[in-house]
Order: sequence, then C-alpha cells, then structure tokens
Amino acid sequence: MKNIQVKNVSDEVHRVWKTRAAAAGMSLQEYLHRKLTQEAQRPTVAEVLARVEHRGGPKLDRDEIVSMLREDRESR
Repeated sequence: MKNIQVKNVSDEVHRVWKTRAAAAGMSLQEYLHRKLTQEAQRPTVAEVLARVEHRGGPKLDRDEIVSMLREDRESR
C-alpha cells in the first residue's frame, strides 16, 4: 500500500478536517483515507464520457451535458 503526504495545508483546513474526523469518531488519517477512497471510486465527467463514447453511445460534448443537467435540476 502506498503513502500520500500533503504539505503546506493551512491551519484552517487542518482544523476543519480534524473536527470532521472527530465528529465521525475517527482519526484524521482514517477519515482522510475514507474520503480519498470514496473520491477515487467516483468517475470524473471526462471518464464517464469516455466510457459512453467507447461503447458507441451518443456523442455529446461537455457543454451539452452540463446544460441538460441544469435543465433537469431546474425542472424539479
């Protein structure tokens, strides 16, 4: 398993993450590990579009997709 070190984190950012970790009953390391893992499991928009294109799906560009998502959210 690999290690990641993040340098130059502001005191405020550190405080926020440490507070959130404590509220979840976890150490800061456990909490950030969970967050990084969750983020890595969610594909980016570009990754989703690449999959759709690879499967022969519709050729929509990013702006069209963003527009469709906004329209859908506003209609609710």
